[in-house]
Amino acid sequence: MNYASDEQLMAVGQECSFFVNRESGLNEVNETDYDISCEECRNWIEERCTINVFDDVLTSIDQT
Repeated sequence: MNYASDEQLMAVGQECSFFVNRESGLNEVNETDYDISCEECRNWIEERCTINVFDDVLTSIDQT
């Protein structure tokens, strides 16, 4: 079950330094990629972050 909102998935996907697009294999997020989401990351499987950085990235966003 996905415990994060769509907005959280997008915010974390755009800020996460571990983001790797599952289709292109690229880890760079362009300034125009506003729709980037964890759901597009190769590390996001079965509605969770397999490298366990989602909560840390989300917390760091909330602190800024």
